[in-house]
Amino acid sequence: MQRATSGPKASVQAAMGERRFREILDAAPDAILQVDQEGRIILLNRATESMFRYDRAELLGEPVELLIPQEVRGRHHSHRSKYQNSASVRPMGVNMVLEGLRSDGSRFPVEISLSPSESPEVGFTTTAIIRDITERTTAEARFRAAQEKYTGDLIEANQQLELQNREIERANRLKSEFLASMSHELRTPLHTIIGFSELLAEELHGALGDKQKRFVNHIHTDSLHLLDLINDILDLSKIEAGRLELRPEPFDFAHLVEESIASIRAVTRAKSIATNANIAVDAAVEADRVRVKQILVNLLSNAAKFTPQGGHIQVDARVEDGMLIAAVTDTGVGIAPEEHEAIFDQFYQTGVTTRGVREGTGLGLAITRRLVHGHGGSIKVESTPGKGSRFTFTVPMTPLGSEA
Repeated sequence: MQRATSGPKASVQAAMGERRFREILDAAPDAILQVDQEGRIILLNRATESMFRYDRAELLGEPVELLIPQEVRGRHHSHRSKYQNSASVRPMGVNMVLEGLRSDGSRFPVEISLSPSESPEVGFTTTAIIRDITERTTAEARFRAAQEKYTGDLIEANQQLELQNREIERANRLKSEFLASMSHELRTPLHTIIGFSELLAEELHGALGDKQKRFVNHIHTDSLHLLDLINDILDLSKIEAGRLELRPEPFDFAHLVEESIASIRAVTRAKSIATNANIAVDAAVEADRVRVKQILVNLLSNAAKFTPQGGHIQVDARVEDGMLIAAVTDTGVGIAPEEHEAIFDQFYQTGVTTRGVREGTGLGLAITRRLVHGHGGSIKVESTPGKGSRFTFTVPMTPLGSEA
């Protein structure tokens, strides 16, 4: 059985332990101090001297309240008493702003952790670990200031954007109103020109020479083309203004396809383009017949315009899950992949026609997509340059909100 160490050797070991304890205590980066039951400082490390700018001798035996601002010292006595009654290892002043007071009267933000202990020699003591959080609070303050500035700038930018959007909406509304008014004004004299050119072509009031017939035919053809362009602009202005009403009615889709193909027959014959239809739609489609025909004619006209001599146009249709699925396929010049979405934008024209020139206003596909969407359907394009295009659109077999 070993005997307890005593005498000079024990004193040396105790001194070495004390020195080692002091080295560890002074190596800590945070201030560490210990107070007795009366709140007097009985132990402190070097970081405490540096942080509060006191010498060790100036703090030992002094009340810990010396290190806190004057206005909170009275409350601190009460807090110490409460802590001693329910002591535990915990942070001090949760959700409170704590400050330390230096010997020169300056203040700085701190975080404090408390740990209780008790011994026969000194009784109840509290160890406090104090961390100076000046750098952190400064960084947080800068972050909050930057965040507030960013938020303020964002609010201001959003307000400016809202004002700009209102101006854009107003400009769009005025544009739509102007286009609608202009289109109406232009259509009246244009119908007169078309009517009189048709009368002249009928030669009811005298025969025309070959050159005169050619001139009258040019007037009539170009007037009809101009009327189509004006109608496109008028349709677009109505759609944008929300004034285009769809009037659903039941109709035979196969018959509508025949009518639509017949409307482009002059072009397909002139270019020897073959047209075929494969329509597997037995039930009547209930939609706006005029607008569905407009969709078909727009797609067929584009197909004829971009399909070279001797090409082919195919119309397919079927019913699936209550939706009419129709497609117009051609063997034309095709569309580059990067243009597949842009072709549905207003005034966008892709490439050139088989005549080597751009034709139309670039509104046909934009109107077509709006009309398809207005019916509750969708439209997409599949195309490869040099191999043709396939436009597929869907339309509900019954109007939106109707009983199936």
